[in-house]
Amino acid sequence: MDFIKKSKRKTITIDRTTADIIKELSTKHGTTINSYLKNLIEAVKEIEDMGLYAPTAVRDIKNIINLTRLGMVIIPSELLDGMEKNRDSITRSAMRIGRALKELKADIYRIIEFLGTHYRVMIPVGDRAMIISSGSNTILADIVKSIAQGGELEVVEEGGIATIKIRDNKNNAT
Repeated sequence: MDFIKKSKRKTITIDRTTADIIKELSTKHGTTINSYLKNLIEAVKEIEDMGLYAPTAVRDIKNIINLTRLGMVIIPSELLDGMEKNRDSITRSAMRIGRALKELKADIYRIIEFLGTHYRVMIPVGDRAMIISSGSNTILADIVKSIAQGGELEVVEEGGIATIKIRDNKNNAT
């Protein structure tokens, strides 16, 4: 009876550009390609186990990092009620963040989509998003609108409803 030891390794084929990027990243972090990919896949699995799509989650993290660098922080929602007296200051800060994001050439559309969804104040409708504000989330809606305005997105307020143009035709093609 012949015993054939099966290899624990598996060959995968990727394009040269991707292979070069992986090699560059693993070298940058002082690890092997195999170790880097193993850690990356383990992290992706953790994200996917949470019910998230890992590529979108990584892009969301990039947005959070950009926002954090510009002074935004995550706060408990019960603090929102006490922020009403600072509404003007908050919206000015959000507009400043929107302008800074534009200067940084960040994807403001994606950041608005992320914040609107995260804050639960936005409903996407085609190339626009309706901003819903009621109760304690009005300050969050104002933050999203102000960042959009600062980033020079089209924001239209009519009859108590605000809409933000998320994508124009040239951006829908990408």
